[in-house]
Amino acid sequence: MTNVVAFPGERRPPGSGGPEDPILEQRVARLEDDMKDVKASLRSIEIILAKIESRLTGLEGRLTGIDGRLNGIDARFSSLPTTWTMLTMIFATWGIGSGILIFALNVLRK
Repeated sequence: MTNVVAFPGERRPPGSGGPEDPILEQRVARLEDDMKDVKASLRSIEIILAKIESRLTGLEGRLTGIDGRLNGIDARFSSLPTTWTMLTMIFATWGIGSGILIFALNVLRK
């Protein structure tokens, strides 16, 4: 840290700061040039972001269409019988079939 006011007998190295420092102007000029590069990069980033935003609005429309299709598929699946319904139908069919078979065998034996 440098002193604002130089003490008597204090030796300061050249370019040690202060508004009269000749190196300060060079540093400020270099910073200004770097800021020009930063601003140019920022402009290109803004252009890229605008392109991405336009693509995202197109995707939003597509996703709405896909959402409608998925709702239709969901309605179809909800109309299908559940697992318990299918098992009940299968066991009932087997039971009725077995009953018919047993009845037929008893009738044919006589």
